Amino acid sequence: MPESLQDKVVLITGASSGFGADAARLFAKEGAIVVLTARRMDRLTALAEEIRLAGGQAFAVALDVAGQSQIVESVISVLDKFGRIDILLNNAGLGRLDWLEKLDPAVDIDMQINVNLRGVLQVTRAVLPSMLARRAGTILNMSSMAGMIAAPMVTVYAATKYGMRGFTDALRCEVSPFGIHVCGISPGPATTEFGQQSGDNPL
Repeated sequence: MPESLQDKVVLITGASSGFGADAARLFAKEGAIVVLTARRMDRLTALAEEIRLAGGQAFAVALDVAGQSQIVESVISVLDKFGRIDILLNNAGLGRLDWLEKLDPAVDIDMQINVNLRGVLQVTRAVLPSMLARRAGTILNMSSMAGMIAAPMVTVYAATKYGMRGFTDALRCEVSPFGIHVCGISPGPATTEFGQQSGDNPL
């Protein structure tokens, strides 16, 4: 029988749209307490209200995963409020699709690395000690098929997703002896805001 999600505390990054928002709705429907994080507080607040009106439990927390100090502060605030984080869904991500030489070094290259890879590592690092102390927890990393099959015009995006896959596999080996599960999710093309924000047509 599947484990119940009733009253599990689920922290979701990038919850303001796309996979993150849909995951929040599904977790809440199963009885979980969802902590919604992203940069766009207006969207998070609206989603939290939607979930509460449907009978679920949801809380919005501003978080830019590219900022180290904000990561630590946000995780501490969640732990102070709920005492634990049962499930971490590292979902925040973005893409810039173009020829490598046309990508802006800061806006396109550094930002993808900071959000898609560095942010995942740092959020996980902030959450992990509390899971290790309880010898329980699940970490879900939202990767992409671009982390398994590289293609032209996704050089930086693919690099971050290949990196996430390596991180996921290595972390699983580190923490599985302590009762913590680590899973990678690699979806293909989907109707989300990714295509609108990538600077090109969806592949």
